[in-house]
Amino acid sequence: MLSKFIGCMLSAALGDALGASFYRPRDGTLCYTDDTAMMIVLAETIIECEGEIDPERLAWKFVEAYEREPWRGYGPGPPRIFRLIKRGEGLLELDKRLYPGGSYGNGGAMRIAPVGLFYHDDLGRLREAVEKACKPTHNHPLAVEGALIEAATIAYAVKLDYDKPANAVELVEKLIDLGLSAVYRKKLEIIPQLLEIDASRRIVVRQLGNSVEAYNSVPTAIYCYLRGQEPMNTIRYAISLGGDRDTIACMAGAIAGAHRGVEKIPAEYLDRLENRGRIESLARSLYELKRRLEKG
Repeated sequence: MLSKFIGCMLSAALGDALGASFYRPRDGTLCYTDDTAMMIVLAETIIECEGEIDPERLAWKFVEAYEREPWRGYGPGPPRIFRLIKRGEGLLELDKRLYPGGSYGNGGAMRIAPVGLFYHDDLGRLREAVEKACKPTHNHPLAVEGALIEAATIAYAVKLDYDKPANAVELVEKLIDLGLSAVYRKKLEIIPQLLEIDASRRIVVRQLGNSVEAYNSVPTAIYCYLRGQEPMNTIRYAISLGGDRDTIACMAGAIAGAHRGVEKIPAEYLDRLENRGRIESLARSLYELKRRLEKG
């Protein structure tokens, strides 16, 4: 289980970095984007709050992370939200001032891996944690639902035997049981068919999407995982689809890493990953906190 926690977070960061092709030419370091930066903040918050998520604390930590590293590749929405927070105009659901009903981008889903890991054995708490984790920046129902689907898929992958393949039909049925909206249900239902016919990349993108909207990227990430099964196969295929490839590779990589564990990620990539030690330490701390709370 510890290997799965570490594998999930490192594979997410690796997918993000490789998808962005963001590296330091001088030493070849694979640098991650805002996807991983926000995942790190979320993991820190769960640990600091002893297994809970305080949305207001999380919002301030997002602001601090952005101000330290504004060059991470943030989309247009979060920095505007962070400026509103700094001006004292509130802490939560400020995206609703910028977009009708809130943002339905994949920013909530891209960072949700720690939630899928920590709450993998309690769907009710997982759902509640996802909603809290989205509060600072992504409150449109489709964004929250996308984050829930990603987190639930990670929870499913954590519980799989690491040496057995995932079953696409079984996973899709479990996700649909969450009570999904029509747009997600339709896309998830066609995933087994696309896998069966080994659909071309063009068809996959046309049917599932590859853009920044949560409903056009979360189902795609799940397809990439089911097609690749292991971290590097999954990440490479996700990147090959183009579009918002760093985030799709991040989400897909998180699932594959949760399934297969850190041992399945080649050292040649991990050794070049920026802040590998910090990410691994956070994953270990999440696991140890989970164990401690389970023991009472």
